[in-house]
Amino acid sequence: MEKTPVQRIQWQRVAGVTAVQGSITLAWVIYALYLPQLLTEMGLAKELAGLLLMIEHALEVIIEPITGSLSDRAQWQLGTRFSIITPGTILTSALFIALPTVVVFGKAVPWLLPVIAVLWASAMAIFRSPAITLLGKAAPPLELPLASSCLTLVQQLIGSLRFSVYGIILSFGAGWAFAIGSLVLLGAVAFLRWTAPPEAPGSLSVTQTVVEEFEQPNPSPTNPIKLPTTILMVGVAVGLGWGLRFLFAALGGQFAILLGGEQVGLGMLGFSLILALSALPAGRLATWLGNSLTMMSGAIATAILAVGLVFISQTALWVVGLVVMGFALSTVLNGSVPLVLSAFPSDRSGLGLGIYFGAFGGGISFFDAIFKPLKTDVIIQASGAGLALLLAFGCIAIARQFIASPATESA
Repeated sequence: MEKTPVQRIQWQRVAGVTAVQGSITLAWVIYALYLPQLLTEMGLAKELAGLLLMIEHALEVIIEPITGSLSDRAQWQLGTRFSIITPGTILTSALFIALPTVVVFGKAVPWLLPVIAVLWASAMAIFRSPAITLLGKAAPPLELPLASSCLTLVQQLIGSLRFSVYGIILSFGAGWAFAIGSLVLLGAVAFLRWTAPPEAPGSLSVTQTVVEEFEQPNPSPTNPIKLPTTILMVGVAVGLGWGLRFLFAALGGQFAILLGGEQVGLGMLGFSLILALSALPAGRLATWLGNSLTMMSGAIATAILAVGLVFISQTALWVVGLVVMGFALSTVLNGSVPLVLSAFPSDRSGLGLGIYFGAFGGGISFFDAIFKPLKTDVIIQASGAGLALLLAFGCIAIARQFIASPATESA
C-alpha cells in the first residue's frame, strides 16, 4: 500500500486557533471576576453567579452540537466555517460589552443583567466548536497532540490570571476590562480567519486524508457517526470535567493546609503554571507513544496521584508528586481534542467537538448542582477525582477499538 506523503504542522493556523482559545479563556476570566460585583451593583445577590454559571454550562449541551453540525454543513457547502464563527463572534463581543453597560443604564430592570449574561455565554458556545475544529486541518494525526498542546499552554497561562493578577484586572474597572476582552476576541478571530482562508467546498482535513478508516469515496456532511464512539466521547468529557472539579477542590484544601488559607490562590497559580509548562513536552510525548495510550497513562497516573498526595506528609515529596501529576494531567488535556477529531469522520468533526464540549459543560453543570453543595473533605474530593478520571480512562481504552491508530495506518 502506498504511503501518504508526510504532512507538516501548519503553525500559523495553530497560532490562530490558539489565539481564539486564549481570547475565550480571557473572556471567561474577566466574566467570572466581575460577575458577582455586577450583580451586587444591580441589587441582586452575588450568590446568583453560581446559578448563572450552572445554567450557562447546561445550555452548552444543546448549543455546541447544533452549531458544530451547522459548521460542518457550511464547510461542505461553502468551504469555510466562518459563516458560523463570524456572526457568533460579533454577537458574543456585543453582549460582552452590554454586561457592564446595562449596569450603568439599566438599573431599573435588574433581571436584564442575568438575561444578558446567559445570552452571552450561549453566544460564546456558538463559535467555539467550529473554531477549535480548524485545528484538525493544522496537523496530521501523529502531530496533532503537539499542536493541541499550544491550546493547553495558553489556556492555563491565561486562566492562571484569576489566581495572580485578579487585583489588576479589577482595577481596570468593568467597562475597560470588558472592552479589552471584546477587542481581543475580535482580533483573535480575525487572525484565525487570515490563517484559515476558504477552501474548495467538501474538502477534507489533514486527519481525514491520513487516517484511512475515516476516508470516504464521496464524502458528504451527512456521513454517519458511530453511536458507541459518541457515547464513549461523552464519557471522556464527563469524566474529565468531574475529575477536574474534584481535583481542584482537593488541591485547594491541601494548599490551605500547607500554605494557609490566604495563600490558596498562590498554590493554585503554581499548579496552573505546572500544567502550562508541561503542555509542550506532554504533547511531544504523545507524538512518540500515540495519543490514546498517552492519555490513558496520564489519566491513570493522575487518578493515583490525586489520592496518593492526600497521604504524603513530607513536603518535598508532595511537591514532586504534584509536579508529576501536573505533567500527567497535561497529557489528558492535550489529547482530548485530537482524540475527538480522530473518533468522528472529518466532515462531522464540528458535530463531534460540539458533542464533546457540550458533554463537558453538561458534566460541569451537573457537578455544580449535585456535588458542589455537599460538604466533603479532601479525601472524598481526591477519591472523586480518581474515580472520575478512571471513568475517562475506561472510555478511552474502549474507544481505541473504534478509532484507527495513526501510527498503525502510517506504518
